[in-house]
Order: sequence, then structure tokens, then C-alpha cells
Amino acid sequence: MNKIQQVAIFLLMIGLEKASRVMELMDNGEIKSIVPKINKLVEVSPDMQKNVWDQFVELGYEEQMSAPEVLTVIRMLFNGSKITEQDTKRF
Repeated sequence: MNKIQQVAIFLLMIGLEKASRVMELMDNGEIKSIVPKINKLVEVSPDMQKNVWDQFVELGYEEQMSAPEVLTVIRMLFNGSKITEQDTKRF
């Protein structure tokens, strides 16, 4: 799975309210990259969920983080840059 797919799964996992606050901070390009991936998610296996969760925890995610902090962690997947579809590197 590529990084944008990981972000889409992660946003679903943190819940609608928190994910909405995070996405409000993203620019239009980031949103255009992620929303189609979220819409295409039908089923995410427990193993895939665990892998994604572990990846973000490893990057520093903690449940009590504010939306700006969560976005910073998400962008760490992209070496601190904004989220782009250009990056299709798989993990």
C-alpha cells in the first residue's frame, strides 16, 4: 500500500471528528489526493489496520494530539512535506 492509502486508512481510524479537524488544515492539493482514496476504501483488514496504526505510532502519533500535531505526524510520512500523489512508494 502506498503512503496516501496509509493516510486514508489512518484518518478513518482516528474517527470522523478528529479526521475532519485534521483535513481542515490541509491544502486543496492534499485533500484532492486523499479523499478519493478514502472513498475507495471498502474493507480494511485488522492486520492492515494494525500495520497502519503502528506506522503512525512509530512516527510519534499519540491519541491526545491536537489536529495540527496529527497533521505534522502525517506529513512525516512524506519527509515533512505536504501530501502528494507523486509519492507512490510502497511499504
